This record gives sequence, C-alpha cells and structure tokens, in this order.
Amino acid sequence: MSIDCFRLMPRALAVAAATIAAAGAAHATENSQVRALLGAPSYEISTPQFPGLYAQFWAQHYEADKLRDADGHTPVRALTVPGVGTLPLAVNGSVKADVFVPRLTWVTEQIVMDGRLGFSAAFPMVRQTNDFVLTTVIPAAVPAAAAAQINAQLAGAGAALSGTRSGLADPELAAYLDWQQDESRVALGVAFNPPLGAYDASRAVNPGAGKFWTFKPLLVASRVWENGVAVGLRATYSFNTRNDDTGVRSGQYLHADWSGTYQLNDQWKVGVQGYVLKQFTADQGGTAGANKVQALSAGPLVAYLSESGDWGVDVKVMKEFSVRNRPEGTVTWLRLNYRLN
Repeated sequence: MSIDCFRLMPRALAVAAATIAAAGAAHATENSQVRALLGAPSYEISTPQFPGLYAQFWAQHYEADKLRDADGHTPVRALTVPGVGTLPLAVNGSVKADVFVPRLTWVTEQIVMDGRLGFSAAFPMVRQTNDFVLTTVIPAAVPAAAAAQINAQLAGAGAALSGTRSGLADPELAAYLDWQQDESRVALGVAFNPPLGAYDASRAVNPGAGKFWTFKPLLVASRVWENGVAVGLRATYSFNTRNDDTGVRSGQYLHADWSGTYQLNDQWKVGVQGYVLKQFTADQGGTAGANKVQALSAGPLVAYLSESGDWGVDVKVMKEFSVRNRPEGTVTWLRLNYRLN
C-alpha cells in the first residue's frame, strides 16, 4: 500500500463522519439534538396554579452509552479506503450532560376567554461531553504498518466528533391560557426558542442548537380523581426556521411529557413519568440526512409538597427505549418549585 492511499483517506473519513453525525453523534438539531427539556414537567401539571410568581430550579443529569441508527442498532457505515476496499465503520461512544434550569412562571389575574393568562421563561445552562470512537475490521492481508495508520486516522476522526462544552442553551419562552376546574385542567399556548445559546457550526459540541428559531403550540391537560390518582400531559409540536450557518431546516417533531401519580397524603406523591419524542418530517437543505429522531422513556417519580403549599420538590429517573437516530440513555431530574408571592 502506498502513502498516497492515506492522503485520500481523510476525505473518506470526513464523508463517513457526516453520516455518523446524522445518526446522533453531533449537537445541532439537524444532527439529532432537539430543543426540549425532556422529562422536565412533573406533578405541577395536575396541581392548581393560583395567581402569583413561581420560581423553579431544576437540575438534570443525562448519560447515554449507546448510539442508535434508524433501525435502533449501533450505527454502521461503509468506509472505502483506497488500496484496501470497503470496510464497515462502526460508531460507539457516550454522551453526558449536566443541565441547570432556572425558570420563572407568572400566573396573572387577567382572564381571557374564561382562561387565566400565564407566562413562563426557562434558561437552561448546559455542560455536555461527547466521546466517540470509530472502529473497523481490517483484513488480515493488510500490512501491520498500514493497519496502524488506518486505526490512527479513525482515532483522529472520533476525536473530531468529541469534546466538552459549557454554556447557555437556547431559552424557552411561553404564553398560555389556563382553564382550571376542581378535577381537571386544560391550558393552551405557544412557546418559542430564540437562538441565544452558545453555538459555532465548526464545533462538535454546542450548548445552543443553531442559528434558527423554533415555534411550538403548547397543550397541557390533566385529570384528578378523589382517590388520589392524577394523570397529566404537556405536549408541544415544534416548527423550525432554517439554520443560517448550515442551510439546514430541521424537521417538525412532537415532544410530550406524561405522568401518573398517586397522592399518599397531603405532602407525598409517588408515580411514574416519561416522555415521547417523535420527529414527523425530514430535515431539509444543506447536509441534512434521513435522520428522523425518536425516543420513548419511563421511570419512577417521588414528590413532596410543603404543608403551606408554597414549595415542592421532586426527583425522577427515566430510562429511554425505542430510540432512533439519537443516543439512548437515562435522564435524572431533581427539581425545586417555589411560590414567590
């Protein structure tokens, strides 16, 4: 094998890396990252929201050690090495993220169409680490020196997809109307994400999703029974503008958080919570690929509400499954909700 073969190999690896990114290895929305606080809402979905100002402080830890392609398997691509042939290129790695979210909710006294007007604003701050490894099966006939060069270049390509970054992610701002009765609650509104997070298209890891806006209609619905059982849902459907830096317009996706709780007494609740993430339209433009994302999750929830009702805390752990074109992992939330007035 001549050295000229390896001068061509970085280009082959670059093409492979682009398809790998579409399978969940990078950090823009068109590369499988979504603008959504997956699993964030909890017992407050089915708890009456009285007029006032509420502060929430939420901490999330996400850890995934599996990558999933469109079939739910470890991503494998074809890598053509000049002078060697076509080799299977497998992608393995991990994604870890710690997120702190200060959030304000203002439930006003204003009544519009029999519903109470409310506003919310969340400002997530993220520290994320991506660590990816590219491997292949090199034929036995390839000389040891050539095999070492192939492995070295694979290591370099994996390192190019990896990294750690901290910063402000894209905030979510929302306005809604809330109709509450003794046993049920329905809220309708609209939320949006301005591109204010830290983002650079040349980086492998970004706290922000990209230079584009996301608009999403919002639905909250819940039902409470006298026996202490409550179910709740918060759902948004996201529409994205085009990313100015990449030319990609991310597809539309549904994000729905659901919960079912049982009230043990006036202070304690237990239950199960999860989320549904499902992309319905493909990304378009630029280097967009066929990378519709999907993830389901479920796990236990424990919540405590103070005797005064002014504050509450909850913890929950949700395991992902049926994942497509994203990392698959576990998300843990610890949240404090406090009524300021």
